[in-house]
Amino acid sequence: MKLGTTTIPIAGWVINSSDPDGMRQKRLEAIRRIVTGYGMDAVEMSLDLGLVYPEVFNDNFYQSAAGLQRELGFSCTVHLPFMWLDCASLNETIRQASVESIRRAYELADPLHVDAWILHLWGSTTIQISEHMQESVRRRMFLGAVLEQAEKSLEQINEFINPFNLCVETLEAPDFDFIIPSLQKYNVQICLDVGHLAWQGGGELSFLERNFEQIREIHLHDARVEEFGGERKIFDHLALGKGQIDYRNFMQKLAEFEYKEFVILENNSQNDLEQSIARIEDYM
Repeated sequence: MKLGTTTIPIAGWVINSSDPDGMRQKRLEAIRRIVTGYGMDAVEMSLDLGLVYPEVFNDNFYQSAAGLQRELGFSCTVHLPFMWLDCASLNETIRQASVESIRRAYELADPLHVDAWILHLWGSTTIQISEHMQESVRRRMFLGAVLEQAEKSLEQINEFINPFNLCVETLEAPDFDFIIPSLQKYNVQICLDVGHLAWQGGGELSFLERNFEQIREIHLHDARVEEFGGERKIFDHLALGKGQIDYRNFMQKLAEFEYKEFVILENNSQNDLEQSIARIEDYM
């Protein structure tokens, strides 16, 4: 497998747009540290940064990142933008704008050699509605409408991204099985986010076994479920070993299956990243 991480735990999410040169340099230094400091095979870039802060993460930044890729020889995966987007929105204007945003982000990353493009096929509104809609007939109708919109977006995105390199990520809701026939129809792959499955009660080993042939990338972060005043809360993107997921068993299953694709650690702090790396080494 090819182990990597995002730049977030080192460079963070907070961007000072009044210091574009400093922000670009900080992100490039994070890439170098991931590869030379931690010895990782891959770096996952977030294209939300390019769309939300275009004055900072401009063409020159991606040219510089591509220069680093040539120098250091790392593999690059890209998380396509997802903030405020929804490619399965029932509002057609929002759906079309989401696809266009993804197209613009894809063009930004053109200088890089990208092995996998990670896509959130639906957004937070779709997640919230599906979580609260319990009545079976209405839920089935809603998911049918979402599916129709999602397929429109997949067809359009396939026009500019090779479907073999496009990986739709498992999200907190709804159950991912509803979209798998559409992914197969359009020859699109899967990004298994193990922490996100905790929102639906886990089942990462079963998911891996059922869909192994389609999984080109895995996002690793731990998660735990807690009860507060009778309400269930999920904490995810934790360091491996700080939650309730049996990662030792999961990594052993990957070894058993001879998984050779990307495993990306998704932590939010440098300390959590380093703990996760240590756990991975122990598990393997």
